[in-house]
Amino acid sequence: MKSKILNSIKRKPLIIDGAMGTMIQKTNIASSLWNFGKLNCEGCNELLNLTAPNIIHNMHEQYIKAGANLIKTNTFGAIPWVLQDYGLENQTYDIAYKAAKIAKELCEKYHNQKDEKYVLGCIGPGTKLPSLGHISYDKMYQGYCQTAQALKDGAVDIFLLETCQDPLQIKAGIHALNDTAPQIPVMVSVTIELSGAMLIGTDTKTIATILEPFDILSLGFNCGTGPIEVAQHIQIFCDNSNLPISIHANAGLPENVGGTFVYPMKPEQFATIQKQFLNFDGVAFLGGCCGTTPEHIKALSEATQHIKPKPVKKTDTNMVASLFTTKELKPKENYLKIGERSNATGSKAFKDILKNEDFDGTLTIAQQQTRDKADVLDVSVGYAGRDETEDMKKVISLYSQKIVLPLMPDSTQLLALEASLKLIGGKPILNSVNFEDGEQRFDAICSLAKKFGTALVCLSIDEDSMAKTCKRKVDIATRIYERATKIHGINPKNLIFDMLVFTIGSGEEQYFDAGVETINAIKEFSQKYPQVSTTLGLSNISFGLDKDARIYLNSVYLHHCKKAGLSSAIVNVKHILPYEKINKKNITICENLIFNKRIESDPLFDFIEHFDKTEHIKQKSKDELDSLSSKQQIIYLLKEGDKQRLIPLALKLKDKIPAQTIVNEWLIDGMKSIGVLFGSGQMQLPFVLQSAECMKACVDKLNPYLPKKECKTKSKLIIGTVKGDVHDVGKNLVDIILSNNGFDIINIGIKVAVGDFIKSFNSHKADAIGMSGLLVKSTNEMKANLIELKKQNIATPVLLGGAALTKDFVDNFCRPFYKGAIFYCRDAFDGVVAMQRIQAGGVLDVWLDADKKANKFEIKPKKPKKLFDKTKDKPILLENNHNFKAPFWSYKDFHKTLDKALAFNWIDRRVLYRQRWAYKRGKKNTQEFLNYEKQTLDPLFEKYKQEFIKNNVFDPIAIYGYFRCKSENDKLNIYDENFDKVATFNFPRQGISPHRSVADYFKSDQYDVVALTFASAGLNITNYEKAIYEAGEFSKYYQVHGLGVELAEATAEILHKQIRIELGITKNEKAVLSDVKMKGYQGRRYSPGYMACPDLSLNETIFDLLKPQRYGISLSETHQMHPEQSTCAIVSANIEAKYFSV
Repeated sequence: MKSKILNSIKRKPLIIDGAMGTMIQKTNIASSLWNFGKLNCEGCNELLNLTAPNIIHNMHEQYIKAGANLIKTNTFGAIPWVLQDYGLENQTYDIAYKAAKIAKELCEKYHNQKDEKYVLGCIGPGTKLPSLGHISYDKMYQGYCQTAQALKDGAVDIFLLETCQDPLQIKAGIHALNDTAPQIPVMVSVTIELSGAMLIGTDTKTIATILEPFDILSLGFNCGTGPIEVAQHIQIFCDNSNLPISIHANAGLPENVGGTFVYPMKPEQFATIQKQFLNFDGVAFLGGCCGTTPEHIKALSEATQHIKPKPVKKTDTNMVASLFTTKELKPKENYLKIGERSNATGSKAFKDILKNEDFDGTLTIAQQQTRDKADVLDVSVGYAGRDETEDMKKVISLYSQKIVLPLMPDSTQLLALEASLKLIGGKPILNSVNFEDGEQRFDAICSLAKKFGTALVCLSIDEDSMAKTCKRKVDIATRIYERATKIHGINPKNLIFDMLVFTIGSGEEQYFDAGVETINAIKEFSQKYPQVSTTLGLSNISFGLDKDARIYLNSVYLHHCKKAGLSSAIVNVKHILPYEKINKKNITICENLIFNKRIESDPLFDFIEHFDKTEHIKQKSKDELDSLSSKQQIIYLLKEGDKQRLIPLALKLKDKIPAQTIVNEWLIDGMKSIGVLFGSGQMQLPFVLQSAECMKACVDKLNPYLPKKECKTKSKLIIGTVKGDVHDVGKNLVDIILSNNGFDIINIGIKVAVGDFIKSFNSHKADAIGMSGLLVKSTNEMKANLIELKKQNIATPVLLGGAALTKDFVDNFCRPFYKGAIFYCRDAFDGVVAMQRIQAGGVLDVWLDADKKANKFEIKPKKPKKLFDKTKDKPILLENNHNFKAPFWSYKDFHKTLDKALAFNWIDRRVLYRQRWAYKRGKKNTQEFLNYEKQTLDPLFEKYKQEFIKNNVFDPIAIYGYFRCKSENDKLNIYDENFDKVATFNFPRQGISPHRSVADYFKSDQYDVVALTFASAGLNITNYEKAIYEAGEFSKYYQVHGLGVELAEATAEILHKQIRIELGITKNEKAVLSDVKMKGYQGRRYSPGYMACPDLSLNETIFDLLKPQRYGISLSETHQMHPEQSTCAIVSANIEAKYFSV
């Protein structure tokens, strides 16, 4: 069948039918047909195969008559773990078998040589992702086997794994289908979301890499998006896959029309766009998914029937992959760095962590190797006395989900290797195969590599021994190559040969030439078989020598191996020195040993003597901690945010150093130095929070060992966000930083009235009061609070901070009204300095060093803004000749049909990373920082995206509406369906030309259209923030909050886009929500509290009209929204609309 299909697509594209679900939804199906026995299974489309086969038969026949060549069985959800939701899991076989028979009967009836008809046994992904642990590989495999057997018995011609969302799910499916019916070819179709990746986070290039080794008929796209959106991904498959490509897209992106999902793309447009896909190499299967009908398929068939598909473009990619990224096996520059530290044999630290069952600790080691710029991680957990298979499962499960790098499971145990491969969704490297135990074991491992689509490390070992000479190494490697490629069909580019190297540090004569023999073997074999890759366990060359000197020998040896053709190496990445930075004397000493140059003396003796005398070299190459004092080690690990090493070290040191010294001096000094680094821009806020998290955890562990009097911290600060202000992130950051600098912080929350400040101050006998606030109004509240404190005869020091607060305001409008000391704090570390001054007592210098001027008492008042004067200023009027037609009046809930993943696509990541998450470029150049964002922050973003969607952390509320309106000078009057005035927005006007007001953008002489929006990231995110803050996960708390703010903004952007589409003003952009357009569009949205309409009370009017209170959203007495991650807007579609400040 496979060859028949491949021959067919040389002549013409084969047309896949359209959506079965869409057809079923359009059909009036009797309620009794959804029943199975006593079960009501409404929504289980697959049940209709048993209860209404005539309906399914009719739908298939419509698609066949429309010109479809490939008819999908009605079995998308006919898998046990999906049918289980309806109590139908035991009917899996019957449902799938009947579906196949219905389709087969029709295909046999209509099939002829000119118009081929084949049955596609359709299998969907189900509702569970194995890569996230929702379901095991084995359970998924067994379920797919049941469905496959039924489809096979029902005589399907081809299997189709469609709408795939997780590469590990695809592997389980392919294995089940191949094992059940090896003669039936398999098509695979993945869903790429608007984010540019599968639901699990795998992008197009990565999935092509992962599936490259598998013998499948085709690879393609379906669902998720329309044909316009999928176009950008086709070329990536062309460049990275040697398979024919299938595309059956949705009929555009769904739109909410009158509360109903509608796919807007008409058959002619759908066919026109998909026809263009035949210009890409290898595109040979076209069809439809959600929203498509027989009319779409008829148009597509007619448009493409005379076009000959282009042949597949053969690619020469040679990569491995994790779920999230790819790595070249033979990089054009440098070499593939395989991290060696997650190895129980080679790393005592890793072994001890395993012994203590500290699997999170193994993750720390992996993360460190990632930071050290490893490309792949070797994972070896085997040592005596432990269950290697179970350990491998636990470590690989953690790594595959939380490490962005490809993995290399390393074991001599077949069961351990197989267990690891059932957990890895990417394309890993299997380590390793050889002939030591004969061909039977060799064949078993090769079969495993072939089945799971891995690259394979091949060691030059046969039944006699490990090869020592160049000739033996090449001979054994050749034998491995021949058997692996010809018997097992493994692609040569997935073979990685390790020519093995023995230590040249033992002094044994038989190993004098070990280094050069391996170099020669690498060179000879690479030239003989240029498609293969090579690797080496680099540190073996220097085994037995001084650990510091080994770094030099390893680095020089690596240089010569790379020259010979070495493409990868298993190394401790941070212990490799750039060859060009090693001085000539050190290079000569190393090369004499490597190449066995025995001119005047023994090169091994010379090497040992040289590096023994070079003390400064030894000092430089030591681990960062080795040369530090105990206190310096504590501070170093605190700065690194390394809990895994800090806590054990602190607990160990407490027996020699008093715990109170470690906490009150060492850790506090560490946080002070972190504050200096932060203040100078050398350390960024996310890492400061990571250190604070680390300190909290350490102090918690040391608290039982502190004397009772020492458990009490130093000076006490009451801190809260002032009345009417709901923003608490900045305040909480101050809490975190000051607490970890040894101060006692009483955090009394948000919207704190002055009376509550006073009450808390008195009850806690505090040493200072801290007031925080984000908004301009909050600064006036601070002033009022200070006046009230003065009336109550309170003169304690006060710390003031917040985004809208300035030093001038504090100096001019706060200090004169209070008799106590006032500190203006720009950030949390200014708060630390202020509290240190308060702690020290004596005369308080209320100006912090950073704010001192040449004359600190010289205050220069700002020039006041010019206000609009009705008697003198004349606004420049607008013509307002637009004519917008509202698609509906009043409001509509949009969130019920909003694709959550779409909101993540609308996030401006630059704003998120650099402003919300506070990552700065620092000393990195532009390219280095961009690489950091791509390698570190993008995977973090994808991780949060998956977590937010999976756990419903992001539960958006989105409401918009259209209202009749008229402008009246600076007012905008709102009218209901009876043309009665129901609300008025009062806008200020600019004091400078053109004296603009928002009201100017609306007509005054006739009714116009104004749109209103409300967007929120939802209530769940606020509760989630609170939980992780209380759990001490400060860095995550800060990132989650920032992401929530941007999700609210993204949701608002989507609403604005929807409005532009509905009003027909998308001239400069595509009229689909997936087209992210942040600039250059027509119209503007004006949010209360911002430049053009600073009056927050306008939120009240918007709430009255859109009614977000229905979902638990509320306004404070100062008109601020709760949850904080919410935004309102008044939208003008006027082409003249601009942002401006009043």
